[in-house]
Order: sequence, then C-alpha cells, then structure tokens
Amino acid sequence: MFRSANNLRWKIVTLLVAPITFVMTLDRAAMTIAAPTIQAEFGLSIVEMSLILTVYFWTYALGQVPAGRMAESKGSRKVLFSTSVLWSLMMIVTPLGSTFAWLFGCRAILGGAQSADWSSGIVAVKRWFPRNERASGSSIVLGGLYLGPIVAAPLTTWTILNFGWHIVFYGFGALGLLLGVVWWFGYRDNPRDHPLITEQEVAYIAEGQPEEVAPPAGAFLRSFSKPRFWLFGIQYFLLVLIQSFYTTWLPTYLTNARGLSLQAMGMYASLPWVAVFIAVFVAGRVCDLILKRTGSVYWARTPVAMAGFIISAAALIGASRAAEMPVVIALLCVSFAAVGFVQVVVWSAAQDLGKTLTGVMSGWTNVWGALSNVAGPVVVAFTVKVTGSWTSGLFLIATAAAFGAIVWLFLHPERPLEDEVAAPASPKDGAISHESLAAAGQTVSRAS
Repeated sequence: MFRSANNLRWKIVTLLVAPITFVMTLDRAAMTIAAPTIQAEFGLSIVEMSLILTVYFWTYALGQVPAGRMAESKGSRKVLFSTSVLWSLMMIVTPLGSTFAWLFGCRAILGGAQSADWSSGIVAVKRWFPRNERASGSSIVLGGLYLGPIVAAPLTTWTILNFGWHIVFYGFGALGLLLGVVWWFGYRDNPRDHPLITEQEVAYIAEGQPEEVAPPAGAFLRSFSKPRFWLFGIQYFLLVLIQSFYTTWLPTYLTNARGLSLQAMGMYASLPWVAVFIAVFVAGRVCDLILKRTGSVYWARTPVAMAGFIISAAALIGASRAAEMPVVIALLCVSFAAVGFVQVVVWSAAQDLGKTLTGVMSGWTNVWGALSNVAGPVVVAFTVKVTGSWTSGLFLIATAAAFGAIVWLFLHPERPLEDEVAAPASPKDGAISHESLAAAGQTVSRAS
C-alpha cells in the first residue's frame, strides 16, 4: 500500500544518486579517451601520460575508507555535494594548464574527490530504502555506473572530433556542478526531513529499517581484527578480477586473439556492457523478491552471489575456448551479466554487514576493487606474455574468481559485523534487552 503512496525514494535514487555516479564515470573516462590527443598536443612522454592516467586510481583507493566514514558520520548530502563540486572544478580547470605537473595534480585531486561518490550513494540507499528493497535501490546506482562506459567512448570521441578535447572537460565539469547543486536541494539524509515526502512513505521506510544504535568508539578499528571484514574485501577483489578484463583488455582480446576489425570490435565490445547494465536491474528485483518471500538475508544474498561467481567464471572460460564468434560474444555477455548479479549482492550485503558502519564497509570494499583493477590487467598481460595464449590468461582470472564463491560460504551477511566489534551491555550494567522484555512478558502472561 505504502509503496505507491509517494515513491519519493525511487525518485531520489533514480534522479539524484544514479546521475551523479553516471557523470563520475564520464569524468573518469574522459582523460583515458582523450589521452592520445593530449599527449600529442603537449609533447608528453608515454611514461608521463601513464602516470597521469594511473594516479587517479591511487588517490581514489586511498580516499575510500575516509570518505566512507565521512558519509556515515556527516551525511551523504554534505559529503557528496562538496566532493562533486571539487571534482567538477578539477575537470573544468584541467585544460587551463599544459604541463605534466598540472595535469598530474588535477587528475590526483579528481580521484581523491570521486572516492566519496560510491560510499555516499550506498549510505543514501541504506537510509532511504527498507531492507527488502535495498537490492533494487543498489541496482539503480549500479545502472548509473555501468551506463557510463556505454556512453563515454562514443560521446567523448564525437565531442573531441567536433569541438576539441577542451570542451569535453568543460562540458562534463559543468554538468557535474549542476548535478551537485540539484543534489544539495533535492536530497536529505533523513527521509523525514524531505519536504516532498509523505507520512505514509516515512512510516514505510522506517518499518523496514533494522534498529540501529551508534557504534562505540573504536568499532571501526576493531573491524580489522575480524576475519569477515577481510573476507568481504577479498571476495570483491576476486570479482573485479573478471570485471577488469572487460574494462581493460576486451577490445585488445577481440582484435588480437579473435581477429576482429576495428569497426566490428567496437560493436561487439559494447554488448557485454549492455548485458551487465540490464542484469543489475534483474538482479535487484530477484534479490528483493527472495528476501520478501523467505525473510532471510542469507538466502537473498549468499546463494545468488555464489551462483554469479561460478556462472561468470565458467562462461569466461567457455568463451576463451569457443570457436564461433557469436558463441564467444554470447558467453562473454553471460559472464559479465553474472558479474552484475554479484555486484548487486555485494552492495546490498555491505549494508547488511555494515549497518552503522555501512560507509566504512563500502569504502573498504572499493579499496579492494581498486587494487584488483590495477592487479587484474597486469596478471592477464603477464600470463599472456609468458604462455603466448589469451586462453591461459582468461582461465587464470576465472579460476581465481571462482574462489569467490567459496569465500561467500563464510561471510554470513545476516550477521552484522558490528555485533562482533561492539561489546553488548550486560545486565549488571543496567541494560535491558528486547529478549529480556519479551521473556518477562511471557512470564507475566503465563502467571495470569
């Protein structure tokens, strides 16, 4: 009944959170696509250009956990507004300099500022969605993330060819500033504070929110002593090993290993991205339906993630061995679509495990993803060089990623991590638990 009363939460994630994430991916890709033009114009060496491109990922990784803590403690509204303005300004000022130091510095600040986007978005989903809709809410944010690579290459290339690379940075930066302002006026950290929300929707969201209390001081640091905190990061590292193949090597694989022309490669290389874009929405719906029907976070998360890992790895290996190009592309699409299913589960489980530490959990997970984005392409390149075979490279990362399914056996997202890092109050401290009250009530009832 309440779902159709207002639905402001769906507008928040679709019209505010996802578009900012989408523009973030455009900003991230702009330098990569414009790199040959910029390198030629300023006479930069290949080493200098590589440093400009890679410094983004280092500052992006370093900023993840601090940004996550800020999003949880200060609120996504302030954090995402300030950082989106900063990274958009970095885009606008990038063409104003012509030295290696200037471009390197702009790119470094861009990465650090954009590190706040994902954790802020996940914290927003947690605060605005009841638990049984969080997978669908997370899928919309992921949709914005995966739509970027589909749009970025053709849009950026067309703009460079017609107006020059400077306009790319000015345009994307101006769009980011606009969305930052819209975010500030359109979002509230507490749904009840939003001027457009109805009392029915406030009640619906609150009813589906697990009870949370602020974690005690030092809970974040104690998380590092808990195996599941590390295992969650490791499984994401293994997942991104597969994803990094699509983000880095897929065009090269299709042209060098499969002999496709540049024109044919451009068409085929986009299909897996379309597949994963569609898959995240399907996955969100599937996970939420399982949770509503079973009432179990475990069954809505763990089996789906395990199946996604196994199907993705198996399909990637199958694609490496297939002979017919339609079969190759179909299996690559299946593999990447399965990655999308796991991604939806990961970011839903980050909220289940994290609770009041969701921002930190999201940042911590993204650190592992950033490391995998660096390590994955290098592992594939080294393996292909040593063996002389792309099949061996794909087999290696698929096998490693398949271990992610095993890791999920030990994660138990139905047991929030903070339950382990926060010492529960004992009766001698004067604390009365819900269980104690319930037991007392039953005793009185029986006595009556």
